[in-house]
Amino acid sequence: MFLTIISFIFVFSVITVVHEAGHLYFAKRAGIRVHEFGIGFGPTLFSLRHNNTNYKLNILPILGYVKIAGIDTEDPQEKETPENEKYYNKSVGQKFKSIFAGPMMNLLLGFTIFSLVFMFAGVPVGISNVISTINPGSEAAKIGLQSGDQLVSINGKVYDKPEEAIAVIHQSADKELLLGIQRNGRHLSLKATPTYNKRLKIGLIGFSLKPVYEKAGIFSAIYYGLRETAGLILLILVLLGRLLVGKLSIGDLAGPVGIAQITGQYAHHGFLSLLSFLAFFSVNIAIINLLPIPALDGGRLFFVLVELIRRKPLDIEKENKIHYVGLFVLLGLIAILTINDVIRIFHQ
Repeated sequence: MFLTIISFIFVFSVITVVHEAGHLYFAKRAGIRVHEFGIGFGPTLFSLRHNNTNYKLNILPILGYVKIAGIDTEDPQEKETPENEKYYNKSVGQKFKSIFAGPMMNLLLGFTIFSLVFMFAGVPVGISNVISTINPGSEAAKIGLQSGDQLVSINGKVYDKPEEAIAVIHQSADKELLLGIQRNGRHLSLKATPTYNKRLKIGLIGFSLKPVYEKAGIFSAIYYGLRETAGLILLILVLLGRLLVGKLSIGDLAGPVGIAQITGQYAHHGFLSLLSFLAFFSVNIAIINLLPIPALDGGRLFFVLVELIRRKPLDIEKENKIHYVGLFVLLGLIAILTINDVIRIFHQ
């Protein structure tokens, strides 16, 4: 549990710092004043003022924020800020760069980490029979499979190639299977019934196997890092499309509790494994943040696009009201996902 909590804080902190630092740097380059750059919430542990910006480290080290001049018009600091240093008085291009910079930095972080992992760990060339992660609430979780278990046989038949064993599982939806599992030198026999996945049209138990890697050079690692990032972006867009048309439900998504569980699973497999998840999650955060939804960066960028088309800026206070509504909707969605996570845990 302790490793899960620390890993969760580490992943969110790195993603947040990189994201908000992107906003900070490009806002300042555009001549927009940044009132605050804060990491975490709650009482302030450390504060430093430099170049008209307060840098704060707060007691709850989850998430963070930047206060850009000209967005929160009710902030007392706005009265002391020159009009030419406020967001709403900048050009479309300057606004776009200051907002897009956050997601862009997350994409760059994901690509960089993927490339470094491939450089040090190698590129995947296949899978082993070692179970890597367990999906919360899945059949695998219910029967007690654990990360590090080895899948040795199915219905008494030993498979030398893990791919063949996985193929059997995929073809055995709603059929009970006897899994031969090796755990810490002990042999276990566990019964599992693969659940039919309507989207993939295969049977799934709910675990993934650890990849097998071979060494890669610098340029090869960069190539695979770029390919992994691009492939992940495409996958996220496809899943978002399925969610939009109803082929994927809200219940299939993970909330903060589920993400924490998954983070812990990756952390138990070592630092490189955790870094891989960090890269994966950073790219996810970038794409989701770019969706044209109020309260997200994509929502701000949508209004920048509207301004470009109208050739006239929108009233920032009216825009903020729309973002406040979007924020409440997002908080409600997070609450629903959190409840689903907790229900899944109790049903395991």
